[in-house]
This record gives sequence, C-alpha cells and structure tokens, in this order.
Amino acid sequence: MIRALHSRKKAILFLGLGMVLLLALACASQLGTPEAPVQVVDRSVPQGGVAEASLPSAVRAGFPTQMQQGIWVSGRGEATAVPDLAILNLGVESFGSTVAEARSDAAEAMGQVMKVVAGRNIADRDVQTKFFNINPRYSTREITRCVEPDEPASGVETSVQQVLPGVPEGPTLEIVRPRTKDECFKDRERVLIGYQVTNQLTIKLRDLDGIGELIDQVTEAGGDLIRFQGINFTIDDTKELKDQARIAAIEDLRARANQVAALSGVKLGALINISESGGSQQRPVFESVARGAFAMAAAPLATSISTGELEVVVNMQALFAIE
Repeated sequence: MIRALHSRKKAILFLGLGMVLLLALACASQLGTPEAPVQVVDRSVPQGGVAEASLPSAVRAGFPTQMQQGIWVSGRGEATAVPDLAILNLGVESFGSTVAEARSDAAEAMGQVMKVVAGRNIADRDVQTKFFNINPRYSTREITRCVEPDEPASGVETSVQQVLPGVPEGPTLEIVRPRTKDECFKDRERVLIGYQVTNQLTIKLRDLDGIGELIDQVTEAGGDLIRFQGINFTIDDTKELKDQARIAAIEDLRARANQVAALSGVKLGALINISESGGSQQRPVFESVARGAFAMAAAPLATSISTGELEVVVNMQALFAIE
C-alpha cells in the first residue's frame, strides 16, 4: 500500500515538471520572436494626382513631375519677299560606241556652255560641277538556245552481239537507236551597245532678269546634248525676313493667349517660357506669281520665267502664367 502511494506521487511530480517545462518553452518562443514592422501609408491624395508615398518604390522612382500650369499657345509669323537668287541645274549628256567618243562629245558641248556662262559675267564661285559620270549602256535581245541530247543521232547503227545459250558466238544484231530532238527555248541576253557620259552643273544666277536669255543661250550652245533639270528660287540673306516673321509670330501667340484667357474666364499672367520650333522655312507663294513674273518681250521666242515670291515662316511656342 505504501509502495503504491510512492509510485503515484512520483507520477504526479513528473507530470508537474513536464507542464512547467512546456510553459517555459512557450514563453521563451514568444519573447524571441521579433514584432512585424508597422507600414505607415499616406492615404492622402493631392489634387489632380496619386499620392507618391502610396506607390511601390519601383514605380515611385519613375514618378513623373507635375507639368507646369498655365496657358500654352503657339504663334506663326510670315514675311514675304521677291527672291534674289536663282539656282539653275543643267548639263550635257552624250552617247558613243566607245568611252573616248562619248567623253569627247560631252566635253565639246560643255565647253560651249561654259563659254556662254563666262560671257554672262557669272563668278567662278557660283558655278559648280554637281555630277559627272561615265556609264556603259546595255540592251537586251531575244535569242534561241538549243541543248543537244545525250543519245546518238538518228541513223547511227550500233552493233550488239547476242550470246545464245550453248552457242560460242551468237549472231550480231544491228540496232538503230532513234535520235531525240534538240531541246530549244527562248532566252534574253544583255548586250553592250555603248557608253554614256553625263556632266551636270549648278549655276547661281543673281541677275534674275536674264534667266530666260541664259537658258536660250546655253540650250543653243549645247545643242541636242543639253539637259535641263530645273530652277530653284531662293533668298540669299533671310536674316531680315526672319526677324520680321519672328515679330509677327510673337504678336500672334500673344493674341492667342489673350483670347484663350478671356474665353476661359481667367486673367493672363506673365510670360514664363517661350521657344522657337521648327526653324524658318522658305515656301513659294503661288498666288503672287503674277506680280513677280517677267517676260522677255524684246526676244519674241525667248523663254519666259516667273520668279514669284517666297515666304519665310517662323513658328513660336510660349507658356503664360494664370494670375
């Protein structure tokens, strides 16, 4: 009886020690675990955008800056004038059976053209060789090509010895193989027919009243070898015209800005930013060609050339504040 009581006490003691050990382990695990960090997010959203602090860091790195507020307008300015410079593109083109022949003909024709140019008192700096080339010229022609077959021709006899069983030497048979027809077809081949020499000039002509006369003279000098690629009119010094067009562009954008502000019910503030975009450009004014046209009345059959007017355009962009 006493032994049984001692055994029960030992069991209760061990059970109590086990409970204490489990409680100690549980407390230790709670004390050693770090607390999770608390994330503070700014939920406030500024006017017209998303809160930058609420965005992930990867997105926040490329967060765009707010565009400048104000009134953006563009203006356009134009200034017109009669061109004072003509650029003529002309030359000679010859053809010969040999390079020497073609080059000689082209050189002779160009020599006559240069005599005319020199007689017009055109400065050497205003005459420039734009292009010179010597090229072979080819043509194509149709031909018939035939390919001979591999078989023997018709009528050729071939001796074949036929060996029969039990016979030392069999009879000889003459076999005639038929000839296969030649295979013929149409084909085209390239043939050299000669050589072409091209020599082109660019001439700046400052005396615009003599354009038609010069064209007639160089055409006569070059004969059938003369080639004319066209005329371009331009203004040699456009600085003054650009200044006029720029002033007009600024006046235009100010007028636009005042109109936008009035229609929007706001007060236009100071000019914040202004830039010139696209540069200036020269464009022909086709409706004004008649005013700049001239005809060579003294020469009944002279070439008539019209210079017209050119338009220099300037584009501006500006930002105005809103008061």
